[in-house]
Amino acid sequence: MDDADGKDDGSNPAGPDQIHRLTAEELTFLLRDPMLRAREAERAARSNRSRTERRATDPAYAERLRAGDRERQHRRRLREAIGRPEPPEAPAVALPDLTEAQAAARLSGYLDRSTSAQAAQLRGRPDRIRLYAEAFVAYRTLSISGVRPTRGALAALLKSRFGRSVTPSQVQKLRDHVEDFAATGGPWDEGVGGEACPSGAAPTKRVGKADTDSHAPRPFRR
Repeated sequence: MDDADGKDDGSNPAGPDQIHRLTAEELTFLLRDPMLRAREAERAARSNRSRTERRATDPAYAERLRAGDRERQHRRRLREAIGRPEPPEAPAVALPDLTEAQAAARLSGYLDRSTSAQAAQLRGRPDRIRLYAEAFVAYRTLSISGVRPTRGALAALLKSRFGRSVTPSQVQKLRDHVEDFAATGGPWDEGVGGEACPSGAAPTKRVGKADTDSHAPRPFRR
């Protein structure tokens, strides 16, 4: 029988009913019990509250969460970087040839001349000055090739050479501090020759330079 008889010969499988037919996933979602959805939402809210409270009271748990976030971000960046050209390696900041003791002495002398409140706080923390001097040595050792040391390499050398255990955020700040202290007018300015710093003494202010307070490094900022 032809089409005039009103019968479907099967030549058009996607009829009006089939075009608007819902998928199994869509039906499952629409037919879900509203009470079940509410219970799931409440469980998720309780889980979030519990995680937030524990994060505030348990530093180890908070660090694990941060580590997980960093790992997920690292994997995401790796996925996004597929097919992209490798970025050029950042150059290292030039540092003078100083021992750990000399680096600490220069930094102490620099802080003694500064009148800022932040410098006064750091003057009372010899442990921090020693840590900066250790980071100076680690940075200079790793940057011998002229490439800026990575945070991982800095953390590994601080651990193996000085027994320092630092988190990724701490080693990031240490690297920034070393580079800031090496800025022009800073205690680790490579332009300050050894003759201006005999036996590891703090460098004197050079003629024509502004007062060292005007070159206070970023670590002192709040």
